[in-house]
Amino acid sequence: MKEGLNSKRIRLVLVGPEGKINMGFILRLAKNFSVNEICVVNPAFRMEDPEIIEFSAKGKDMIKKVTIKETLRECIEDSSLVVCTTSKSRPEKDVLRYGVPPDYLREVLPKEGLTSLVFGRESVGLTREELKECDVISTLITLSPYNVLNLSHAIAIYLYEISKPEAPSNPLECRPDTTKAIRKLIEEITTNLKDERGGIALKHIIFRAGLKKSECGAIYKFLKEIRVKLSRT
Repeated sequence: MKEGLNSKRIRLVLVGPEGKINMGFILRLAKNFSVNEICVVNPAFRMEDPEIIEFSAKGKDMIKKVTIKETLRECIEDSSLVVCTTSKSRPEKDVLRYGVPPDYLREVLPKEGLTSLVFGRESVGLTREELKECDVISTLITLSPYNVLNLSHAIAIYLYEISKPEAPSNPLECRPDTTKAIRKLIEEITTNLKDERGGIALKHIIFRAGLKKSECGAIYKFLKEIRVKLSRT
């Protein structure tokens, strides 16, 4: 079977999509880039709608690859890396929206495991609570102050950027079970310290760094020790 995106395992996650024509175009893009996993959270339409089938063209068979879920967490829970997109980038004010450009993502895609690429609603994007589920935030900046692209256009740019053949210089080498454990430890420590902002910033920094395998293990042990010491206080 032909592998897409340089044999990286990519899942396209769509939260609350609203436009049937856009959905058709997205299925066509999934076919173009050999993305064989699509998870859709609470779509505003039936996937079998004739309009979706019409605009998906030769990608209509991708409907069989679509899984429907009720929450974002259900779509991403088995992911090694969760990348969420937002058009709102305000790093000086909001650590939750510190976004890297799409071409940077090739530098940190994991060597093994699954990367979930998450896109929000056409009308309002992703909520703050949904963004908190993410490991890396990405923003597509245009030459105009108006950088809110049509959903299918944005997806096309992201899939193209991460599928370029150049080898990444520093891919994430954490094992999928280690990334899951690190994410859980940060969540527990953040809750214990009541410092959500710091926890979000730490998670984003770790997953943007493209850690080596030994670094993943060291950070996991370090965070685990912090959690143990906090539980004793």
